[in-house]
Amino acid sequence: MSMSAAPTLHQLLPWQPRFMPWSGGRVHYLDEGPRDAPVLLCLHGFPTWSLLFRQPLGALMNEWRVLAVDLPGFGCSDAQPSAVTPAGVTALLSALLESAGVDRVHLLAHGAGVRLALDFVARHQNAVERCCLVSGSATNAPMLGTSWYEWLLDRQADARLDALFEDLDTLLPGLMRRMGTGHGFSLGATQMEGYAAVFRNGSARAAALRLLEQTDLAPLPQASEALPAVISEHDALLVYGGLDRTLDIEAATRELGTAFPQHRCVHLPGVGHFVPEEAGDLLSSLLAVFLRDRESS
Repeated sequence: MSMSAAPTLHQLLPWQPRFMPWSGGRVHYLDEGPRDAPVLLCLHGFPTWSLLFRQPLGALMNEWRVLAVDLPGFGCSDAQPSAVTPAGVTALLSALLESAGVDRVHLLAHGAGVRLALDFVARHQNAVERCCLVSGSATNAPMLGTSWYEWLLDRQADARLDALFEDLDTLLPGLMRRMGTGHGFSLGATQMEGYAAVFRNGSARAAALRLLEQTDLAPLPQASEALPAVISEHDALLVYGGLDRTLDIEAATRELGTAFPQHRCVHLPGVGHFVPEEAGDLLSSLLAVFLRDRESS
């Protein structure tokens, strides 16, 4: 597959791009759906961006107002590696909601974005209603001993983490296989290029490594605010692919289940880490039922 020309935003996401000034640069986000509808705020992880959510968001936009942000250095946002910390992302999300005129949201987070989302929940409990947490955990403890974690740890110890981005032609296929994908799953050439092209910029690569260091490779115990009781009393939807290789799914479920005692958990056999890509239609259906049920309760 040729990596010579990155697709434009309009080729990848058939929605209006929006930008917000942030920390001396610009952050890209999507804001689609009825203005008076309940709001679903989406937060990606590594090594993706808002492109990850195109399938579930497309199915929900008639009934929900959906916001999806590209973290600094990811997607179409300017690279600002110093801003990619739990506190920095929480400040960014707060500014985004203020700019969009939104004061209450439901959260959809994936992978490393789950830990960032939970930091936002802890610091802004009055802004969050329900959480759908996909392929993630509250800390990196459920990752310990997995092949993904050991592979990253080896590269961190040898100062070779930046080698992840040496060959953009194989970056996403190789990383996705290592993080866990379903049998026979592959992205189309356009989507693959849309992910890999982000990392042609050195500052974007630095931001991606910063995200890994702040989440997957953070020291244990990871410094994070405790979830307040008002959030713990809410229902949460936990979704995992059975072939996810980034964490121990049972340990992750127990960990998040402690934070959300009334959680619902769905394990998807034959699906890997990238649930929104591999099972986007199924995820949108799960989300629609979960959110509609909560709205009517």
